[in-house]
Amino acid sequence: MNKYHFLSLTCFIIGIIFFILGFLQGEIQTGFFVVFPFLIGSGIYAFAGIIFIFLALSLFIFGFSKNIESNETEVHEEGAQSIKKTSVKGGGIVLIGPLPIVFGSSWKIALVLMIAAIILILVAFFAFRLI
Repeated sequence: MNKYHFLSLTCFIIGIIFFILGFLQGEIQTGFFVVFPFLIGSGIYAFAGIIFIFLALSLFIFGFSKNIESNETEVHEEGAQSIKKTSVKGGGIVLIGPLPIVFGSSWKIALVLMIAAIILILVAFFAFRLI
């Protein structure tokens, strides 16, 4: 666990503490929509909790990018450094209603994700038609 992940865990715990304090003060209400829990808050505890949770997620992701950068150099037995090139490939799909937004680090990944987006849209369409 690097320092960013430790700091992320600390911010996450502080955010949960602020949520609990807000719930006890009556500033935050909770509920369930289908199977998804949600929070509704209006106050300083809710605001601070959201800020700390967002900060925790940002630091968690930033910690992985620092791990990738630190793995790029290797030291050999002679003491000379050689640069080891690493590449990370990835992508994602954002569905806003029926409109997909597809992004990827290469065309192959983007093409696979476009096909996955079409399949997801068709599955959602047929699932809602059956209800």
